Amino acid sequence: MRLFAAIFLLTAGLFATPRTWTPANFRGLTIGHALREDAVRALGAPNSAKPIEGGEELTYTARGDHKGNLSIRLDRSGVITEIQEALPVAIPRTKVYREFGNDGMTAHFSKAKCAADVLYRDPRGVIELTLYPRRGIVLWPDQYGYDFAAILYVARPPGLAQIPACVKH
Repeated sequence: MRLFAAIFLLTAGLFATPRTWTPANFRGLTIGHALREDAVRALGAPNSAKPIEGGEELTYTARGDHKGNLSIRLDRSGVITEIQEALPVAIPRTKVYREFGNDGMTAHFSKAKCAADVLYRDPRGVIELTLYPRRGIVLWPDQYGYDFAAILYVARPPGLAQIPACVKH
């Protein structure tokens, strides 16, 4: 009986351990390392560029892998921190699994209203994202919660790992 309990705890511990996150690579642009100049070299001149808090956002109309609009967010030093493809038509989960594989994982998040709506991991959260840690990809659901409306290519997992202190549970 003790052997069974030990094996169960070891197995549960392995599955509970979060997978290592690998920064995304989008058309040769490694998120967190590539610069603005690299984006322009890989994607051409953006349709628009605008300052945002903490940096700049480049917009490429209908130039994503799924014909969606690309938003490339840069920090103040010009490093790409995120690429988002807003899909023109939501992609069904079955198509995403065929394209990206079945190794995606589901994670639940909530928004901390007391901390500028920042996302944080919350097992009871209503925001359900599909993560591909080895690819650095986050899939954002559409308004119905089943198909996907956006693909985010990021350097780090989304949201905060801990519940913000201002959130009461």
